[in-house]
Amino acid sequence: MAISKVRMIDTSLTDRPVPHRGRSRGIPPALEAFECATTPVIRLAERAMEELFGEHKILVAGQDAANFVLTYHVAALHEISFGYVDYRVRVQLRDVWVDDYVVFMATNGRGEFQFSGQSYESSTVRAFIANPGSRLDLVFDADSPHLFVRFSAALLERLLVRTLARSLREPVRFLGAFDLSVQNAWRWHAAVQLLHEELYSQDDLTRNDLRVSTLEEYLAASLLLLQCSNYHDQLRLPFCRERGSRTLRLATRFVDDNLQEDLSLEKVATAIGVSPRTLQKAFQDELHTSPMTYLRDQRLDRIRAEILKESDMAETLGTIAARWGMHHYGRFARSYRERFGESPSATLERNG
Repeated sequence: MAISKVRMIDTSLTDRPVPHRGRSRGIPPALEAFECATTPVIRLAERAMEELFGEHKILVAGQDAANFVLTYHVAALHEISFGYVDYRVRVQLRDVWVDDYVVFMATNGRGEFQFSGQSYESSTVRAFIANPGSRLDLVFDADSPHLFVRFSAALLERLLVRTLARSLREPVRFLGAFDLSVQNAWRWHAAVQLLHEELYSQDDLTRNDLRVSTLEEYLAASLLLLQCSNYHDQLRLPFCRERGSRTLRLATRFVDDNLQEDLSLEKVATAIGVSPRTLQKAFQDELHTSPMTYLRDQRLDRIRAEILKESDMAETLGTIAARWGMHHYGRFARSYRERFGESPSATLERNG
């Protein structure tokens, strides 16, 4: 298969646990049909990679410039993207800006990520995780193609809120170094392999919203549970009162599973078997918000994910909003701007 499963490697036995091969294994089969850019022109490569790295500079030394070729493939689901990037020769990337959570994994060779005065390595047994707002300098060695999995902040936030059953005091921040050689890392490899197989099949089930959202949450949960972060210890706790009341857990799960339905406070309360007053109190006491505000925010997150998924949209913004239960475009646009700091049309324009 294109992505190997690593269960346990004793990296203490050698400084270079996986020697550099003569050539990389190439583009994973699932991503071959998702070509975004192939170019030997450095300036065009910079523009092609702006969606992932923002405005940045690519530096190539000496004779390597003659052999430089960017190969960039990426497949987007709803709130997760799976991609492949290879520059063929040794490159330096300056002033890279990452605005989502991105896990970088080398399929050959190595990469070096400079962030906040620290250096992190990516290899076949080590990954690097960039948090939103990270300003990086990167070095990819020759023949060091990388896979990456990109998560929207909304997906991780929603999953954390539902699991912890309370609002988040701060965004999740992952430790940059992600060790893929430890015993539990096979769970991450299995999750990525599942994503690869789903994209490779490209059947009706792969395009089913229920299946896609379930797969995305599985990958996000795997990352949250395996990698050190400011919420890692809380997520590892067994369910107890500190994880939120039964009422809130049932309500958030019901709302998340029925965002496209015509929901009201009374309908949610009836569905989980409590009174509207009890439901309101649970949200106010534990999330410091109301059930309907929580519903609105989750719908806005899904709408934004759809806008970001396609740069050339066949549907209007109003149609997308209505599909997620927001039928009054003026109120939708106002709420969208309050949550994301820009209008829906600005998001679409920036993504295009």
